[in-house]
Amino acid sequence: MALSNYKKFDDEKSLNFVQKLLLFFFVFFYPMLVSMYTILPPLIGLAGYLFIVNIKSKKIYSISALFYLINLDLNLTLPLFFSIAISVLILMFIYEPLKRLVRCQVCLLFVLIVLIDLTYYMTLFVYDFIFNASTVVGDMLLVYYIVIDILLGMML
Repeated sequence: MALSNYKKFDDEKSLNFVQKLLLFFFVFFYPMLVSMYTILPPLIGLAGYLFIVNIKSKKIYSISALFYLINLDLNLTLPLFFSIAISVLILMFIYEPLKRLVRCQVCLLFVLIVLIDLTYYMTLFVYDFIFNASTVVGDMLLVYYIVIDILLGMML
């Protein structure tokens, strides 16, 4: 009876004003920095992972990940909604069987981020080939982006 007054720890914790402000600045201003400074990773895999994992429970994180991916596509002049489409396809076809197969949360995070990044960059290469465009250059910078994406995901 006395424990009914306490919040459950599994419930969504509301963000305070400072956290919301930091999330807003990151979502809207980090893609601008990525477009100016090429050494900053675009964090596509991490945003896709946050979208996939939080789509059912924590709506603010999934919506902010969607806005981040749209803002990134616009700032880097990438095909619009392409990263969202890859994330949704992975959510629909791969995430649930993979979640049943892989019980380790860190392993699931690693596999999902690598899968999102590799699928996204491979489909961008196919897009470039089909439309004779040059949206992405395949060099060691892509490997750097994926490694930083994985390391930041592991720190979450």
